[in-house]
Amino acid sequence: MSSRTKPSRFGRLRGILAVVVVIVLMGWFATENREALTKVYSTITEALPTSSQAQPVPDGAWLESGPTSIDPQQLASLDVAEQDRSEDDYERDEFGDGWASVGDGCDTRDQILNRDLVEITYEDGSDCEATDGTLHDPYTGITIDGNLSEDVQIDHIVSLSDAWYSGAEDWSSEKREAFANDSANLVAVDASANMSKSDDSIAEWYPGWDAPSDVAECRYAAQYVDVLAIYDLSVTSDDYKMLKKLETDCEELA
Repeated sequence: MSSRTKPSRFGRLRGILAVVVVIVLMGWFATENREALTKVYSTITEALPTSSQAQPVPDGAWLESGPTSIDPQQLASLDVAEQDRSEDDYERDEFGDGWASVGDGCDTRDQILNRDLVEITYEDGSDCEATDGTLHDPYTGITIDGNLSEDVQIDHIVSLSDAWYSGAEDWSSEKREAFANDSANLVAVDASANMSKSDDSIAEWYPGWDAPSDVAECRYAAQYVDVLAIYDLSVTSDDYKMLKKLETDCEELA
């Protein structure tokens, strides 16, 4: 059985004395430097968010780049006509074969990603072909990081199908391709939200869309009307009723 040496009384007293000295020195330092310590404490605590402070969510480039109220003159100029979808003759290739080239090995999709994303990583040797980045999604309000090919898609604000039945059927193939690649009608969004929206018109999509903010809802509506007016596309009576409501609802954001 091993033996242990019992500490001497002097050793114990020396340890206690050392603790007392440390405590006294700490008290003296705090007293002499109270003002400086108070300033440091205040600076740190003021910088910390409290539970009642809402943390701001970035709106994203697209939401910040255009109007958030519907132009009354543009809305009044739209023709109201019911769509005849009985023939069901819309085909995606009527609007061209995918994204158009914009030069230097890049296409319209790359152009929109560069406009709507931040913190972009590019393909080696390219200054426009994005591989990774961050999207503050205007349709869901979430922030998407990482693999753009799987998580981010480019949405046509006025869908190609909707445009087809609203007047584009009578356009030339060149005009339809230009429409499909017009950046004014395109926005980078969450892939699942884009697939959920699909070819819906505004009256079909809005009732089920859980918009992340009034700004998002009104920005989309304003751009929707702008595209319709520029391309002289018609709207259904349901679409027009929805747009008139949004015209009023969004006035305060003008």
